[in-house]
Amino acid sequence: MENTFGDSRSIILETIIALKNKEISTQRGMAIAANMKVLNDSIQVEINAAKLSLHADAAGKDFGEIMRLGTRPVFEQRLIEG
Repeated sequence: MENTFGDSRSIILETIIALKNKEISTQRGMAIAANMKVLNDSIQVEINAAKLSLHADAAGKDFGEIMRLGTRPVFEQRLIEG
């Protein structure tokens, strides 16, 4: 099963709920949050690259095709097991 960047949002919400219900430790929640920050930064870089490619294309330059924006696989397994 492929997980996407959209799936990572679900993991963030699951983490918040698990913290609220005291199902995971605050330390584990913080570790997940730190990893999600890195993932979010990566997503932003991908978005910026796509924008640059679109602007370049409009100016007659070809940087190549941006493939599968937002659907690139992220995880093979879920981070939080219920």
